[in-house]
Amino acid sequence: MASASLQAKANELNLRMEGEARKVMDGVESRLLRPIARGSYACVVSCYDKAGAKGSTDILERCSKECQVPYQRAHAVVQQEVNQFQNRLNRAMQQCNDEASAMMLPGTRDDPKEMAKVEDTILKCMSGVVSDHTKQLKPMRERIDGHLKETLKN
Repeated sequence: MASASLQAKANELNLRMEGEARKVMDGVESRLLRPIARGSYACVVSCYDKAGAKGSTDILERCSKECQVPYQRAHAVVQQEVNQFQNRLNRAMQQCNDEASAMMLPGTRDDPKEMAKVEDTILKCMSGVVSDHTKQLKPMRERIDGHLKETLKN
């Protein structure tokens, strides 16, 4: 069982990672996804304007679905990047847990000095993972930017 101090420090690291990721994702959402979504909605309104009161329901539905494709593509690009980032982060954190588990020998839990070494090892590892992955957020944002610009051209 992790000490209260270890748990508190791990929570701080988690909050730091979440906060940094949130800043990047909020920027992507407001700067890139919102304008694409707005364009999709404007396109749908245009479909309704063109169809008027007498237009075919099938044509209206097809037009509306086509309008949503750019946003769906953009959202899929963002989701894929976020999922890949999250998977890398999870694997790195699991490696930290594995390193700490490898240090656990019979009697380690009963030895406060040895447990302190294990906790120090896992905290150093987790802190390094958070630092490394915080640095990976900018390249992730740049990949998203590039993919979205490319996706919107097609």
